Amino acid sequence: MITKLLTLLLTLFLIPTASANPAVDLDIQSIDITASSTKGGNQRGAALAVLADGSLLLGGGKSGGEVFTYNIASKSLKKIATLIPANRRTNDSRFAINDIGVLSQSSTAVKFLVSYPRLGSERNCVEVVIEQLDFNRTTQKVKRGGNWLITKPCVPISAVQHTSGRFAVIDQNTAYVTIGDLGYPQILDRKKRGDLGSIFKVSAKAAVKVSQGHRNAQGIVLFNNKDLLAAEHGPRGGDEINLIKQGSDYGWPFVTYGQPYGSGDYVRPSKTGTHAGFVEPLTYWVPSIAPTELVQLPADGWGQWSNQLLLGTLREQSLVFLKLDQRLAVVEQEIVDVGERIRDLEVLPNGLAVATTDSGQLLLISLAK
Repeated sequence: MITKLLTLLLTLFLIPTASANPAVDLDIQSIDITASSTKGGNQRGAALAVLADGSLLLGGGKSGGEVFTYNIASKSLKKIATLIPANRRTNDSRFAINDIGVLSQSSTAVKFLVSYPRLGSERNCVEVVIEQLDFNRTTQKVKRGGNWLITKPCVPISAVQHTSGRFAVIDQNTAYVTIGDLGYPQILDRKKRGDLGSIFKVSAKAAVKVSQGHRNAQGIVLFNNKDLLAAEHGPRGGDEINLIKQGSDYGWPFVTYGQPYGSGDYVRPSKTGTHAGFVEPLTYWVPSIAPTELVQLPADGWGQWSNQLLLGTLREQSLVFLKLDQRLAVVEQEIVDVGERIRDLEVLPNGLAVATTDSGQLLLISLAK
């Protein structure tokens, strides 16, 4: 009886359910941008960044490391750079650009960051690279501006999964970036894990670890330009949104609200169905929805969801609308099926949400009128 009561309380108070209101009615326009996707095993949608004029930067392509510009109005896709050499990757769609973060821009130049996994120099291990690029919009040339972070340890090639690499830009010189656990079998050892399973504040001069204990944080946002939130994959369930604080440990792989995959998985959590002893998530999902990018919607044009959070998903093939109160508690959510695996998600200058999908589509999303 006590166990049933505790389960009911958790359901009511810890895990907000979808609202009782009718599902959010969306207007979605789909554009084919398959050339920007990466293939190899599975197809992976492009990384995405939005520029002030409404044009896009996309990352991925045939070699995984290609950077494109894209004009939505003219549907013009142009390759401007190739970053990952053929000898530093295998034919696997996971060897692709994870994210693009725009640091500064003008009518003639864009300074931005990219993150991607590559093989180490001996081609027997995987590392994640955070690299600065400078794009001259007049000449259409890209100059490589140096690496801000190369993760250590370089881990076995089988561990290319969970690279994360999502940016929340702070200013023209600094950004937050998520680094996944890379499926590293020794992630339980805090010394051996090094940079893995962490969130960093990076600049051209330094990379400072902000937090640890993250499995695969594929979404990150500075909510109201103040509170750093991250969306993270659990194992079987236990997907989370966390409020990130300096020096905090979020528990992976020691605790999770999810469950281990099985005896053959790279690591088995010490405790499941709990976060005891570590930072509690703001909310979590069981079963898994596979969350990706997390954005804050504009102040206008989104009804009750204006200024609130929008989350992409892979497994659920949906968009998740999340409403937070002043204490950052998730008080309402609405899950809207869009029939696509959402790889990346941003907001356009005109207030529309824009997403890339693993099927090679660009989605322009607004509330239906």
